[in-house]
Amino acid sequence: MYIKWSVLWIVLFLLPLLNAKETRVVAFYTKNIAKVSDKDVQIAIKNILKVGSEKSGIELKEEFPDSVDVIIDGFISGRYSLITLNTYDVMKHYQKLAPYIGKMWTIAKKKKTPEMRYLLLVPKENGDRLVNGTKIALLNFDYMQNVYLDSYLLKNYHMDSKKFFQNIYTYSTASQVILKLFFSKVDACVVSEHAYQIAIELNPQLKNRIKILAYSEKVFPSVGLTISRKDDYKIVKLYNIFSQDKQDIKTLSNVLMLYKAEAIVYFSQKKMDKLRTFYKGYEVLKARYE
Repeated sequence: MYIKWSVLWIVLFLLPLLNAKETRVVAFYTKNIAKVSDKDVQIAIKNILKVGSEKSGIELKEEFPDSVDVIIDGFISGRYSLITLNTYDVMKHYQKLAPYIGKMWTIAKKKKTPEMRYLLLVPKENGDRLVNGTKIALLNFDYMQNVYLDSYLLKNYHMDSKKFFQNIYTYSTASQVILKLFFSKVDACVVSEHAYQIAIELNPQLKNRIKILAYSEKVFPSVGLTISRKDDYKIVKLYNIFSQDKQDIKTLSNVLMLYKAEAIVYFSQKKMDKLRTFYKGYEVLKARYE
């Protein structure tokens, strides 16, 4: 009788542990996202993680630290199984992150061509060179756009944008940036090729007034990078659910709508290597001329 009661107590003690879900803590840096409000992004993320928890059996807990350093340190220490950062911060801290990186994803504007490139636009009458001391319009918080622009300027004029341009104006949408150039409020602008194509479709007259002076390689993620920790196969499996873009995940559609994107796509190490090659080239130019 004593043995039966002992077994019963052991079962009652272990049952909650057997039913307990594995927990993963994920961290997202949602500050400095052009046009999309921090609150809207956080609500969308919470909803999609709730669905992810139900589908995977993993309990997902989200955190939204205000500091990139906190996210990076938490990822390295193992506190965070999954992190999302803007591309610039991943490039800047890549050497620290690299030993712990598992798989990577990005939100793609176009499912078939997930990488994008930047275009440097000028008025058609301005010729084939930029003029020192003029004005330029840029998209607010797109730091890789700034890196591309500085790379171009350092390579061709041996100056970065702060030294080359008299005024740098930033706007919350790409359409604002392009229209400032169209109405001659600035002398140049940088936008993504995707944004330029949309603008041309909406207003074909733009092609009569502006032209593409230069463009980057097509190596840039559209909206930041999401990175899983190495060897955490369950979090990878979970994120693959979202990258399949299933119709039954309505919350996924809501997230993509915020970014005017089509899908969550896998970002391979080969793609990362190309991006790193560009960024390292920028660092070489910066060290040489700044």
